[in-house]
Amino acid sequence: MSLNNPFESYGCRTLLIFTQMRKPVAILFAAIYLFGTTEASQLLKLPVLVQHYVEHKTLNKSITFARFLEMHYLGKDEPDNDHQRDMQLPFKTIDACCMIAVNSLPPQRVQITVVEIPEIPVHKTATNDAFRHLYSPGSVFQPPRLA
Repeated sequence: MSLNNPFESYGCRTLLIFTQMRKPVAILFAAIYLFGTTEASQLLKLPVLVQHYVEHKTLNKSITFARFLEMHYLGKDEPDNDHQRDMQLPFKTIDACCMIAVNSLPPQRVQITVVEIPEIPVHKTATNDAFRHLYSPGSVFQPPRLA
């Protein structure tokens, strides 16, 4: 038992494990969410990009990685002898596997009626006569007076 950790003295090993696992579990859930709902899953195809670059490097020793990226991403996407392999590269295709239709009900006709609110007369006083009873001469709480 260490003196640095107050949870061990109370026998709360489960709580100790939970507090130590909170950050990795949060990172795991964030990664699952990002890879499932965004195009971040394309980053998992980076090894395919490296392998395809090595394949091109074996065919042409003078090709650089920048030229390889230019050829596959900036140039015209014309079908060639390795077109199927090119389509496996990251960000070459769109994976729309997680599109969710939020509105599945048919649109409803909405009718808006205008309700007239009657005007309530407001009586305004121009002087502070309504509050004069608060400052009676015998009251302890009085406004400051000029000397």
